[in-house]
This record gives sequence, C-alpha cells and structure tokens, in this order.
Amino acid sequence: MDKVLKEVFNFGTKDFSIDKLVWALIVFAICAVVIKIIVVILKKALRRGKADKSYIGYILTVVRIALYFIAIIIFCDIIGIPISSLLAVLSVAGLALSLSVQDVLSNLISGFVILITKPFGGGDFIEIAGKTGKVKAIGFMHTTLLTADNKTIYIPNHEVSVSNIINYSSENSRRVDLSIDVSYDNSAEEVKQSIEKAFTRMGNLIYLEPEAFVGVKTYGNNAVSYDIKVWCDNKDYWDVYYRLNELIRECFNEDGIVMTYDHINVHVVEDVNKK
Repeated sequence: MDKVLKEVFNFGTKDFSIDKLVWALIVFAICAVVIKIIVVILKKALRRGKADKSYIGYILTVVRIALYFIAIIIFCDIIGIPISSLLAVLSVAGLALSLSVQDVLSNLISGFVILITKPFGGGDFIEIAGKTGKVKAIGFMHTTLLTADNKTIYIPNHEVSVSNIINYSSENSRRVDLSIDVSYDNSAEEVKQSIEKAFTRMGNLIYLEPEAFVGVKTYGNNAVSYDIKVWCDNKDYWDVYYRLNELIRECFNEDGIVMTYDHINVHVVEDVNKK
C-alpha cells in the first residue's frame, strides 16, 4: 500500500512542455481516427460473418472502450505522466469507485457472460422474470425486449443472468396446449371425434407425428374438461392456437357438442300448503 501511495504522490514527475502536449493531442486525434476505422471494419466483419445482430453493439462498445483506454495511456506517456503512476492512480480510484459503480460493473460482466453462453439470440421470443418479448438487442447495460403490443422493455443484464430464462424460439417445433369444458350430456367418444375433425381441417399446420392428443383431464361440477395437445412449427404457434380454437367451436356446433360455462339454475318450488 505504501508503494502505491508513493506512486500516486510522485504522479507527473517527468518534464512537461507545450510541445509535448501538442504532439500528444495530435497522436490522440490519430488514435481516435484509427479506432473509428477499426470499429467500422469490425462491424462489417461481424455482419459479414453472420454474427448475431443483437450482440454486435455490445462487442463494439467493449472494443471501443479498450482501444480508447490504450489511447489515453499513450497520451499520458507522451506528455510526461509515468505509466506506473497513472496505473497506480487508476487502481486507487478503482477501489474508491468500486462500490458506487458496482451495479454498472455487474451489468457489464453479466453482459459478457450472456455473450459467451448465448442463452438466446436476436429475434428470439423469450420470457425473463415474468416479462416476455422478442430480443431486440443485448447492450452494455441492458437487454432490450420488444413485446407483442410493441412496447420496449429494458432489463438490466445482471437480472437477466440470475433469472430463469424460457426461450420459446430455441426449437423448430412447439406444442400447442388447449383445455375445453364440455357438457356431461356428450360422451367422450363424440367429443374426441368432433375435435379430430377440427384437426383434419387444420391441414398441414399441425404435425402427424408426434400424434395429436385428446383426453379427459378432469370431471368438474358442471363439465368434463378435455386436454388437447398438438405439435406445429414454432413460427406457426399462434396461428395454430387461434385457428384451432375457432375450428373446435365450429365442429362442436355441427356435431351438437355443448360447451359449458358458469351458470346458476334456479328452481321455483310452489308451496302446496298455500291456498
């Protein structure tokens, strides 16, 4: 610790001159131009290499910061600030600021972890801590989601890294699950045949394998509940979900299958003793 403090208090012991400052500014300006060129080239290379667009911004930001840090060290060395003294000052300042920028560093490191592990990519539809949306970008501090109703959600990278993540887009196929309540007046066989007719009308939107499933789930007070499970392409999930609901109702109407709903039956009993 004593050595570090000595370096801090010996800061800038080299000779300083206006000529050195001018030269340092020129070199720094050249470095800034070179950094810009490097970033542009890297950006084109990443896009050409079909890198995930959502990660490109994060990568470019990290590279830009690292290169500017090197440029600042070169600048300080030219004007006469010893590199050892500069690093000593930065280390002490880093210790002092570590607590105040803890969240910033946590999000930065978490962003790097997300970049390496890749639990999701740009355009994936995911769920994080109860928030769902399409991945728009993984930034320096936040992961950006675009919801189905066109709202933008910014989730801190640290929260993303410690949360359970459901990636609905990671697989090519997805299962659609429905639950239908039907009257006790209709037999299970009648209900299944009517639902299977709806499957047929879906055409190629649902898979033949794995085979679609229909089964009795529970017997309620007023209805029999049926589970319906079909597989489809991931991209067709919502089309299948809504279309199948419509077709089941259509087939039920054709086949006389009664869907139940909450209701109250009131029975009026006449008082036989009343005259």
